[in-house]
Amino acid sequence: MNDGIDDDIRSDFLMEAGELVERLGGQLMELERHPQDSELLNAVFRAFHTVKGGAGFLGLTPLVELCHVTEDVCNTLRNGQAKADALMLDCLLQSLDQVQRMMNQVAANETPASAPEDLIDALRTLAASAAAKPTPAASTPAPVSPIVSPAAAATISEDEFEALLDQLQGKPAKVELEHPSPAERERGEGAVEVTSAVAAVATAPSPPRPAELESDIESPSSKPNRPLPQAGEGSKAAPAETQVRVDTQKLDRMMNLVGELVLVRNRLKSLRQRSASDPVSRSIGELDFITRALQGAVMQIRMQPVKRVFSRFPKLARDVARGLGKQVEVELQGEDTDLDKNLVEALADPLVHMVRNSVDHGIELPDVRLRAGKPAAGQLTLSAQQEGDHILITVRDDGAGIDAERLREKALQKGLIDAAAAARMTPEECLDLIFLAGFSTKEQVSDLSGRGVGMDVVRSRIKELNGSVGIDSKIGQGTTFRIRVPLTLAILSALMVEAGDRQYALPLAPVRDVFALQPEMIRKLDRWDVVMTRQETLRLVHLDPWLAPQAVGGPRHVVVAQVGEERYGFVVREVRGREEIVIKPLGASLRGLAGVAGATVMPDGHVALILELTGLVQAYRSSLGSSLGQSPEAAHG
Repeated sequence: MNDGIDDDIRSDFLMEAGELVERLGGQLMELERHPQDSELLNAVFRAFHTVKGGAGFLGLTPLVELCHVTEDVCNTLRNGQAKADALMLDCLLQSLDQVQRMMNQVAANETPASAPEDLIDALRTLAASAAAKPTPAASTPAPVSPIVSPAAAATISEDEFEALLDQLQGKPAKVELEHPSPAERERGEGAVEVTSAVAAVATAPSPPRPAELESDIESPSSKPNRPLPQAGEGSKAAPAETQVRVDTQKLDRMMNLVGELVLVRNRLKSLRQRSASDPVSRSIGELDFITRALQGAVMQIRMQPVKRVFSRFPKLARDVARGLGKQVEVELQGEDTDLDKNLVEALADPLVHMVRNSVDHGIELPDVRLRAGKPAAGQLTLSAQQEGDHILITVRDDGAGIDAERLREKALQKGLIDAAAAARMTPEECLDLIFLAGFSTKEQVSDLSGRGVGMDVVRSRIKELNGSVGIDSKIGQGTTFRIRVPLTLAILSALMVEAGDRQYALPLAPVRDVFALQPEMIRKLDRWDVVMTRQETLRLVHLDPWLAPQAVGGPRHVVVAQVGEERYGFVVREVRGREEIVIKPLGASLRGLAGVAGATVMPDGHVALILELTGLVQAYRSSLGSSLGQSPEAAHG
């Protein structure tokens, strides 16, 4: 590694090359389905070629050597000398893995280790054997027109196309190609005869240039050595830069400042209610409007498409499936859905775990699927869509599904639940057992990770993002995981409620309804307090026993919210209204507490806890199971 290279240059390389490598996984998987797609072949070739160039500038010799031999293989595909069969794609995907590994080492300021020799040898063998075959164009040469259409340009090499453009501009034709064969490079011989296509152009008289072609070949960016036209020569000013690269830490600081501005705005709005001055009221209203617009603009800057994390999964699923002798087809939906950049990064590990599990333990072996009347290849679908100020991400497979009864039995055997609690559990609640720590239904856990092994970690990570995860499964039809996370981790739309003499924040997105609770409405069902609302039986979760155990009597209100696939009613003293709140991390004493996701500063300066609904429901259900018939108030008082 060249220690003399500036850190900024290295960072630029990692950023730009990282974007290319990120797309390469999806492009190679698409190439497996469409091996004759010339645009795709050119894109793959250019990606390795560009990474090689940047690596050469930084003196990253192992990365240069790997990209170079991979580039040679890609060139045989572009020239039609080889086809993208399974063996070649395996080698290209392994090469991509090694490129990613080396770039990670560069990012850690380490010298990248060389790629395995057997991979380099396999790539060289593929390139050499394919290069020995004549190209399809060599056996049946076609007459070449001096004016080449964009479609025809894709059938000749980049060097031939450059020579063609030079001839059209009245420049001498090149007699050497810039990419000699590996053997010639080792001998120091770079001269190669010009192909018949370029030779024909070189000897033909220069034709007049059409206006549309002239605009392309006169582009200063495509010919950097050509003098730029001076003002007054009929030239147009070059378009200004429309994008700039910004360090993510600067974006985080900007978001923090906007968050503080929101807090001040909220305090001023609270003071406005006590002020009768119209000018002050109008000014605060204008500040409110501008703050909301600024908040939205900053959030948009931080937004990234979810395809940045989705794009890695087709290759990941293929690698896992091939290692297990399975077949899988991955479908991505809603890739352009935007969410906060921090969420894009934070969702990567949970989704990787779920995709591995779906392929490892959800999708069956090809012969098993065929006997069940299914296609040999399993179907894995990842989708994303926006729902209000939340994002819904689903991971769905059409595999064997999960047996809820087996989950119940396994939980009993492991002592995770008692027999009485197990008998009362619905099938949906049994499926939810998969997220318990240390739970697994697999007799032999593979090194890939077992369904249920670590799924508690997945749920914990999603909860840290103020989100929730649920599961739906049918035996023989497949399993679906649903993840809901907020659009941003910094500012949250919340419903402010009161329990006792303190305020709390409930995430607003899952809230469906609010109504006053009358004592005569309450009934008992399977140890739950329930009410009938809109012809639906609603289980009640009393918050006062946790939040204000000393509170007795008085009016009550119910906040109806969606938790997973079911609705619950959260009983509070009073509903204060909607508020835009800034999420603050919890202190060490509260971190990890069930049902608490964070905190926020209220307009009066007091701190309010942000409640996490899934954790509240789970804790309440556990308390009912251990209360042996006590009332909720008695169980928690």
